Amino acid sequence: MIKRTVRVSIFAAAATFFFAFAGCQSSGSNVNTSATNTNATVANANTQNDTLHSDKDEISRLLDEYNDALLKRDAATLDRIWEDDLSFVNLRGELLNKKERVANIKTGATSLNTAEVSGKNVRMYDNTAVATLVVKIKGQYSGEAGNGEFRVTTVWAKPKGNWQMVATQMTPVLK
Repeated sequence: MIKRTVRVSIFAAAATFFFAFAGCQSSGSNVNTSATNTNATVANANTQNDTLHSDKDEISRLLDEYNDALLKRDAATLDRIWEDDLSFVNLRGELLNKKERVANIKTGATSLNTAEVSGKNVRMYDNTAVATLVVKIKGQYSGEAGNGEFRVTTVWAKPKGNWQMVATQMTPVLK
């Protein structure tokens, strides 16, 4: 019981000191500053939330544009979407860079007849995004048949101020 009384006394003394010190501040500015800080925090959180949703929407749109460009063999669009140091792990586990990917598109070694996307999920991490999706394709990658259903992970960054794909990994979905 004595220990509890001592703790309560210490707490009461600390609280008295805190409130006495807080009372030394100009009364009007504390309330306004507190309200202003709260409003600024809420506004900042809302701005971050808006940016997060905007970035997620942008990545989702770029994934659609990427899929469309693959189907159309649009090398110019893919060149813009892919970062210069792109790492692409294709469905056979081969590692290709941007130059190799663009060459495959231009020569027709990579050409898709269909690509049906489902289960798209975009997660944001500051200036990085990771998107996962499932794609069912008919066509060829790097000159070999590439038919089937694949889980795809893409990584996005803003190395030049705009979102670009920096890495992709395709994995067959086994049933």
